[in-house]
Amino acid sequence: MSKILKRTTIGLAVILVLGATVGYLKLRSSGHPQIDGEMQLAGLTAPVKVLRDELGIPYIFASNTPDLLRAQGFVTAQNRLMQMELFRATWRGELSAILGAETVPSDIRMRVLGIRRNGERHAEKLSPESRAFFQHYVDGINAYIKSYPDEHPVELKAVGLVPQAWKVADLVALVHYIHYTHSTNFKAEVIAQKLIDHLGMEKAREIFPLTVNPDWKTTPVASIEQSENQQAQSAQLNLAWSDLNIAPETLNHQGLGSNNWAVGPSRSQSGKAMVANDPHLDNRILPGTWHPVGLFTPEIQAVGAAIPGMPGMMVGRNKHVAFGVTNAYGDVQDLYVESLDPANKDYYMDGGSSVPFTVITENIRIKDKSATGGYRDQVLVIRYTKRGPVITDHPGLGPKGDKLLVLRSTDAEVLTPQIGIEGMLTAANAADFDKQVQKIDLMMFNFVFGDDQGTIAHRATGAVPIRSGADGGFPRLPPADGSDDWTGFIPKDKMPGMTNPARAWVGTANHDTRPEDFPWYYTNYVSPNYRYTRIGQVLGAAQKMTVEDHWKLMHDSRNLQSDALRPALITALENDPANKDLAAILKTWDGRDDAALAAPLVYQALYREVVIGTFSDELGDDVAKDMLSTWYFWQQRFDTLLAKPDSIWFDDVRTKDKRETLADVISAAAPRARAEIEALQGKDTSQWRWGKSHTVRFVSPLRRNGAGQELLGGFTVERSGSGETVSRGVYDFQKPYESNFFASMQVIMDFGDNEKIEAAMAGGVSERHFQEHQNDMAKLWAKDERRPWWFAPAKVEANARHRQTLKP
Repeated sequence: MSKILKRTTIGLAVILVLGATVGYLKLRSSGHPQIDGEMQLAGLTAPVKVLRDELGIPYIFASNTPDLLRAQGFVTAQNRLMQMELFRATWRGELSAILGAETVPSDIRMRVLGIRRNGERHAEKLSPESRAFFQHYVDGINAYIKSYPDEHPVELKAVGLVPQAWKVADLVALVHYIHYTHSTNFKAEVIAQKLIDHLGMEKAREIFPLTVNPDWKTTPVASIEQSENQQAQSAQLNLAWSDLNIAPETLNHQGLGSNNWAVGPSRSQSGKAMVANDPHLDNRILPGTWHPVGLFTPEIQAVGAAIPGMPGMMVGRNKHVAFGVTNAYGDVQDLYVESLDPANKDYYMDGGSSVPFTVITENIRIKDKSATGGYRDQVLVIRYTKRGPVITDHPGLGPKGDKLLVLRSTDAEVLTPQIGIEGMLTAANAADFDKQVQKIDLMMFNFVFGDDQGTIAHRATGAVPIRSGADGGFPRLPPADGSDDWTGFIPKDKMPGMTNPARAWVGTANHDTRPEDFPWYYTNYVSPNYRYTRIGQVLGAAQKMTVEDHWKLMHDSRNLQSDALRPALITALENDPANKDLAAILKTWDGRDDAALAAPLVYQALYREVVIGTFSDELGDDVAKDMLSTWYFWQQRFDTLLAKPDSIWFDDVRTKDKRETLADVISAAAPRARAEIEALQGKDTSQWRWGKSHTVRFVSPLRRNGAGQELLGGFTVERSGSGETVSRGVYDFQKPYESNFFASMQVIMDFGDNEKIEAAMAGGVSERHFQEHQNDMAKLWAKDERRPWWFAPAKVEANARHRQTLKP
């Protein structure tokens, strides 16, 4: 009997294996896009050639720009249709119809912000030239959706998505969505107001953000200058704040950012300008944010990376100019504390007058198996004042009573006839590129760029309001007379930037880039200067740099922030019997956050616990959590406190008979830090390693958690670096230490090399599962390897693995 059972079990196992193998092979063969031979693309005026290299990167050769953009839309849809559809459902607030109730908060957020509505209004205002630029790309997307339904990715069916035709307004709404994700100053305003409510203005100002531009000759003592208007608003508002966890979203802002830099001919071995860029994004969901592409016509020669759903490219090189981007954090959002009319709750007060709200009612469709027909509806009522949507009407938000919060943002008001990216592919030199990107109103980028004549430059983009009275540092009261306190916009040619500085390098790292005499408020929320300072240390000393030199800088793990706290940690702990081993580990550390070392793990654990110990007693756990979860708000300011070990902030207000110092905070923090490390990696310090806990976990959008991730292309890799290093690896302050913001792409462009640029990407070209180009570039990235992306047409031809012709 046992033999029969055994044979039956073996037989069933064989059948299961065979079934799984057949299923796997079927998935591999199904939904694979055609990348060889001929395909039809309606609307073309002439055939278009598409060549793909060993990484699957498409290089598109067309006779004219309209055909090029049509083909780019077509090819992008081939590779990323599901990603594009999910993106669109996100910014339209329609995810719940696909994924169910879990995404209702996201849908509420997008609809309250009006991303889709603003995109539609903006699209109507585009000039004929700008509309055509986007329409050609849309035509390509729609041609693929309509003409080749049989080769659409099977993943679409897996998530219940049926592709719909795209419109120019969808692409414009993507720009508005990027604008929102990059302009999160309102979160800093909320935190600042919470501090004011909790501490009072005078005390709160001591820990307001400190922005520091290392290029300045003097260091500012505060980033929020107090004016008469601010004095009037400095009284505690005592708002019933909640965690803002539904609309717009949580206060947690972990460090969206990037590095970019350029060196002039005198610092380059080739004698030509060089440009480097590594955008830091949450790029864990395969195939990643970027879609690499080559674009060629008689007028255009370009290679780089595009955002699926946006024509052209955001990072790359054209015939004459190379360019990269970082987030500039220009402040284009203000929170207004407005008042209801006490006599009529359907009205609000403005300049002493009672004014009716503008009201929009929308319906959110939610996938629900238990509902009739598989869907249920949720009505959403959105109120607007003349300044923007009321964001405190929705679940999870305060305040209560007669006060409400209104979010004003430029993306609802600055609807100009162009988007500003239209001229990047054809810019003839650095000066021309500068003029082109100055047309960008709704994306607050720092462009660093160089040209084939040796010019290097930087320019911040976006329409940043000029404010009367108070700056944008915390929520503001509407002007008492009903006037508009946005009185204009900073002139585009006066936005932060520089051209050909004497030092022969430019760079940005999300830091304060304002020149020292900048006459306008620009922002109070930027990255600490650690990465920019480190970039400057390396570039300022470098001579005759090669691509390899830039590559090494991108992977530099020197943590300059540790210089401020590490000496105090060692002094406080080296005579502590229970924790002197921690001091010993830090004492021999060179300040590099390398994956193989224990010291970065020890340092990060202590750093977290020290700041928690510093602020929690004064702020309480909830307010401290909100502030500390927003890294950029407190880090630079905390360094100034460290310079005064007896600062009142290190005193524990709960111990009335004792005045604590920094050393006391460290001593109290050490046992907590040790317990956290031991819970992760055990008690044996010889086995501790930063990389064991500091990882990047790539996942499929179909399986983000749980078993089976590896079968769908997911994998985990140990990483060096931290939030403070050029080699970026930011983690959620409340969920240490898995990295969620890191170098999504690394690109180096040398005008001395006219054959290629060199790059790595944390993802792949294609979204399709069980295909090599879903994660092959991520695996190279994980090994710190780069590959050529071809710029010379002859090199594209020589390295082509697949040849496709798109015919009219």
